[in-house]
Amino acid sequence: MYQPDQRPAMNTILCRILSILTVIVIILGVIILIVYFVFKPRYPEIRVDSAELTSLNFTGNYLTAKWDIKFIVSNPNKKLDITYNLISSGVFYGKDKNQFGNIATTKLQPFYQPKKSKTLFPVHFETYNTYVGNVVANGITDGRLRGSLKFGVVFNAIIKRTGWFHPKDSLLKVSCNPMNFVPSTNTAVWVLQRPVKCD
Repeated sequence: MYQPDQRPAMNTILCRILSILTVIVIILGVIILIVYFVFKPRYPEIRVDSAELTSLNFTGNYLTAKWDIKFIVSNPNKKLDITYNLISSGVFYGKDKNQFGNIATTKLQPFYQPKKSKTLFPVHFETYNTYVGNVVANGITDGRLRGSLKFGVVFNAIIKRTGWFHPKDSLLKVSCNPMNFVPSTNTAVWVLQRPVKCD
């Protein structure tokens, strides 16, 4: 008895299924791209608004000092909130942290920031009788005589952006420098000459 070949019908069904799956994948890709460009996930913008340096003292190459730095952290996202975790920050001498390393470091409490908002974030650093080496000691001593001290600060965190669309956690790592400190009317206090944007 003759039986018709079923293979052409099966091939047609498979082709239709593959075509439907391809269309679905393309549509999903377009939707994801549209969502991404609508939400435009952006990194926070950070700047040092003001800062004071006090208790600056040397014993040989050993430094004692305190820095009170006020960051302004801005969330530029229109649709995404940001949570900052594992926050750390450090003060360094000169223009490059990698040249001499951090003089003082601190770890900070996590915080949450709604979309399109700004947060004033004060941070205190302190170092007591810390060995900084001859080059840094001489540089700071010369700067004091000239009336200008250059430091920098780093700000690191793991950020989590949340909303209807939320990208994966990201590492935020910025450096704010040069921070130029000049003497205030109170000669024991050095103040930041102007705000500094962090990159």
